[in-house]
Amino acid sequence: MESKDVRHRNDGVHPYDEKTAAGATGTSAGPSDTTTVVKSDPGNAVSMKKQINLFAGICLVMGSIIGSGIFISPKGVLENSGSVGMALIVWAACGVVAFLGALCYAELGSTFSKSGGEYTYLNEAFGRVLAFMYLWVNFSIVLPGNVVIIAQTFAVYAIVPFYGDCDAPRWAVVLVSQACIIMVFACNVLTVRGSAWVNNVCTVGKVLGLAVIIVSGVVLLFQGNTEYFNFDGEGTDLLKLSLAFYSGLFSYSGWSNLNAITEELKNPKRDFPITATVSMTLITVIYVMTNIAYFTALSPQELLASPAVAVTYGNKVLGNFAWLMPLAVVLSTYGANNGTVLANSRLIFVGARDGLFPDLLGMVNIRFLTPMPALLIMMLLSLVYSVYDDVGSLINYTGFAYWLFVAITITGMVWLRFKKPNMKRSFKVPLVIPIFFSLFCYFLVFVSIFASPQEALIGTVIILTGIPVYIYAVLWRNKPKSLQNLLKGGTTGFQKLLLVVKQEVDTFEKQ
Repeated sequence: MESKDVRHRNDGVHPYDEKTAAGATGTSAGPSDTTTVVKSDPGNAVSMKKQINLFAGICLVMGSIIGSGIFISPKGVLENSGSVGMALIVWAACGVVAFLGALCYAELGSTFSKSGGEYTYLNEAFGRVLAFMYLWVNFSIVLPGNVVIIAQTFAVYAIVPFYGDCDAPRWAVVLVSQACIIMVFACNVLTVRGSAWVNNVCTVGKVLGLAVIIVSGVVLLFQGNTEYFNFDGEGTDLLKLSLAFYSGLFSYSGWSNLNAITEELKNPKRDFPITATVSMTLITVIYVMTNIAYFTALSPQELLASPAVAVTYGNKVLGNFAWLMPLAVVLSTYGANNGTVLANSRLIFVGARDGLFPDLLGMVNIRFLTPMPALLIMMLLSLVYSVYDDVGSLINYTGFAYWLFVAITITGMVWLRFKKPNMKRSFKVPLVIPIFFSLFCYFLVFVSIFASPQEALIGTVIILTGIPVYIYAVLWRNKPKSLQNLLKGGTTGFQKLLLVVKQEVDTFEKQ
């Protein structure tokens, strides 16, 4: 909740004073700076504003979950389920489990008004070290890596018309993906509301693209194309079925993105439960119906062999309108990247604001009121990663960590029920739900380690690299004065260059 007190810099200059704004930005470079508290209008203070309404929140969750996977490669579930019938059951069951997870996050989001998602909840339940580990692995690998992978998929389908049946050259994919990255980050730097609008448009576009698949599939279904709907196949076992659930639930992941921007929601206590219910219900129906539609025209062998299932389906069913599928993939990937950047830049911003990352990354541009430094460092990392041939391998190494941190987060939610029983919770799920969901997530962690022990080991090493970084950045307080002056001077210089300052009001309620 916004405070009535505005924490001005020690020179007393308001950042919107055009004559002195540039000079004022140089006076809040670190925690050693003193501040004075004066009465002012919080609405005019430099801070993140509440600009995300309910519809934008639903679109953010749906747009983040529905990426390129359902269009291109929904294969992991089928190849481990053993039959079409079992695959459809797994897709539906994964939707139910994901819905339970989203309800848990809805309780957390409506309870804690602070942005930052899992980082904030881990910090609240278990302290700064574990929260930093989560922040570190996301900052260094997961967030920029995901941005690059999605941007490269965008690039491949955006330049398809120019190369026809030929594979696009590597340099073209890299350049177009980098253009996509720059455009997405530029939009997020300039305007929060504009980024939300882009996300809304792309989400509606990708849902319409999937609706074309679903409607055409229903028509084929009523025409009697049901030969592949059976339980015939190689069969499955517990390990393969577990891998099918692992793959399916990854396709549903993304419900926590709304929790990353809690401070920017207009009515978080109301919006979290509604968003979780509406978005996860719609996505489950869309995913199941889309897979049903695929099997009205494609055999299991065709689906597994296709490099892009929706495109193969479109070429076989949609005739002259087959071009809609590549367009839907382009909209879907651009929107997914936009939602990823909008939400996950706040992880870095909040972590820096809490003192775990450099102060500069926790500052806000005085004109656009966006976390410009956090966005720019994410963009630079993403551009560097985009020239690397195998970014996906880095993501695979840390894939098991996603479910590990989700499981620990929900365990923390259960722990807080007992640690702080009197905490105000406007939305509260039955205790059995977080217990079941956390155990299910731990099971997925076990499955991923058992299936890929080498990747899990490398991923663990990557996570543990955060320990020396934490010791240097957080625990080592008595750094040499020359190093402190260098860091402070660099912070001040970038503040003047980017016109950024620390938030002048608290935009969340302290628990």
